[in-house]
Amino acid sequence: MQYGSDKNCPFCQSANTELDERKHLILHLRSCKDCGLRFRWPKETPDYSEKFYQKDYQEVSFTTELPDPATLQQFIANNFVDSPKDFSTQIAVLKEFLPTGRVLDFGCSWGYGVYQLRNAGYDAYGFEISRPRAELGRRELGVEILDSLDDLEKIPSASLDGIYVSHVLEHLLSLKEIFAFYARALKPGGVLFIMVPNGGGQAAREQGVGWSTLINEKHILALDRQFFEKNLTPYGFRVNALSDPYDPPAIRSAIDSKMLLPAEGEELMVIALRTNSDA
Repeated sequence: MQYGSDKNCPFCQSANTELDERKHLILHLRSCKDCGLRFRWPKETPDYSEKFYQKDYQEVSFTTELPDPATLQQFIANNFVDSPKDFSTQIAVLKEFLPTGRVLDFGCSWGYGVYQLRNAGYDAYGFEISRPRAELGRRELGVEILDSLDDLEKIPSASLDGIYVSHVLEHLLSLKEIFAFYARALKPGGVLFIMVPNGGGQAAREQGVGWSTLINEKHILALDRQFFEKNLTPYGFRVNALSDPYDPPAIRSAIDSKMLLPAEGEELMVIALRTNSDA
């Protein structure tokens, strides 16, 4: 934690931010009056983030730790259905917009999402900054996972049909470079598919920082529909946002009809379609 860090917005660098709430006295939830981002202060340095995700990041879930061998084999046999990392419903929504294609799971941990995407018919691979988790996924699930920023930068422009991002962006300090990468790597007509905790949903509004997932040690951004609509659009995306529970055909029909979908649940889903024009 950098208690001497400035209170400027980590997205647009504006100094026009204000305190919304405090958590544990020392943590701020701040909002940017220019771009709309809400973020945790104190901020952290990129060096801290690198160390944290290589060595220290832990939580009580299968995001960071493998289940025991017997349980893992059961998950694999059932394609992770009914496991803590069952993405079958989310992938069913993705199928409505992208039936097949080359898909990058951005921030894939040890590859359970890549595994499910492959079994759903995608030419899928992953990127994970935590090298131990990337190696674990390659070894235990046999999936392709990049773990170097250099490898990420070598992905050819307009080479991906889809980018799948499940509960990653709330952990990252700066999103501008990431949005630029998404815009560069996706083909025109490609699909950017994002899930994050819903910083604008009912739980976030009613509980504020009392909703433990809004900001905490690991979650440094509190993201909502309005932020994505305002700030992804300039990168060449047509942005649609909604929340759970999910009905895949109804979602596709509503988006085709340009209907605004409700976004009151605890998970925000962003379906951003790459337009033919550059940002």
